[in-house]
Amino acid sequence: MPVDDAGPLRTPAGRGTLGVIAAGTAASGPVLNGLRAAAREHGYTLVVFSVPRDGDSAVPAAVAGLRLQGVAGIVLLDPHLSAELPPVTGVPLVPAASADQYEGARRATEHLLEIGHSTVWHVGGPEDGPIARARERGWRETLERNGADVPPVVRGDWSARSGYRAGQSLAVEAGMCAVFTANDHMALGLLAAFTEAGMRVPRDAHVVGFDDVPEAAYFAPPLTTVRQDFVAAGRQTVAVLTARIDGLAAPGGGAVLAELVVRESSRPTRP
Repeated sequence: MPVDDAGPLRTPAGRGTLGVIAAGTAASGPVLNGLRAAAREHGYTLVVFSVPRDGDSAVPAAVAGLRLQGVAGIVLLDPHLSAELPPVTGVPLVPAASADQYEGARRATEHLLEIGHSTVWHVGGPEDGPIARARERGWRETLERNGADVPPVVRGDWSARSGYRAGQSLAVEAGMCAVFTANDHMALGLLAAFTEAGMRVPRDAHVVGFDDVPEAAYFAPPLTTVRQDFVAAGRQTVAVLTARIDGLAAPGGGAVLAELVVRESSRPTRP
């Protein structure tokens, strides 16, 4: 069902409205907030369709539903959604811009190596997800370039629960003392599992996440993470979409920069 800022759609969509198709938890959060702010700058409101990550027919149905509401254009919030989408005519459709996932993962891994770790473990996202694959590749290739061993990936599903399970398995790995998690929610679960196992971060292990969710600075301990500029990504996405709506050449622009934000979870501690 489509939703707007406040819940179920209350007013008819039409000119001045953009559609967004989001998978799972992407239907809320900083990425969508960045898009919403950028759309507002261009005089548009958003209608959001949330679809299940594993629903093969959900994306075409969402496109059809948004077209019936007369949206001017559509944004695919999750890159993997395009694989489920047949050719679309009559309405511009673009993927959402995002940070340079590879570069962000490289910076996170380099940071852990630079503070003295011989290798870095990785809690990855779903194996079939483009974002998870890019972050995993950045981690893996950074280790390889530095001549470090590459531990096996511990696979999660972006949720804190899966991070907790990953933390339970990593807590018993001999010599494990540095972890890069593919998102902050999994890092939250990982930290909880480490605490239950009697491990203290950053004394016994260093942890880095990805996304810099608003709560990351208030984790226990505050989480070192990769910050994405969601407002810049939203502006870039909406600029491309509105140019296509107006029949103009889409503006250029590469991936949005990713910034490493260092907090207590990876600060070196005194012996």
